[in-house]
Amino acid sequence: MADYVENPLFTPAERAALRYAEEMTRASVDVPDEVFEELKRHFNTVQVVDLTATVAMENMRARFNRALQVESDGFCMLPAHHPAVQKLARD
Repeated sequence: MADYVENPLFTPAERAALRYAEEMTRASVDVPDEVFEELKRHFNTVQVVDLTATVAMENMRARFNRALQVESDGFCMLPAHHPAVQKLARD
């Protein structure tokens, strides 16, 4: 898969799909041990798994919306002092 751009076994459509997938998943996630240890001090294993699943699902939704340029529906407005709102105001 690493050479999909040059590999003749992939069709142009497959190459486009792989490139899109690559762009959507560019940043990897490595949680530092100290962050995980702190989490385990507050939550049991089942809670950590549930929290991880929830965060992963929201990340997936955010990536989905961002890739397709889906705008906010306005159901959850961030306060004006939130860093994301301030960054949008500057851009």
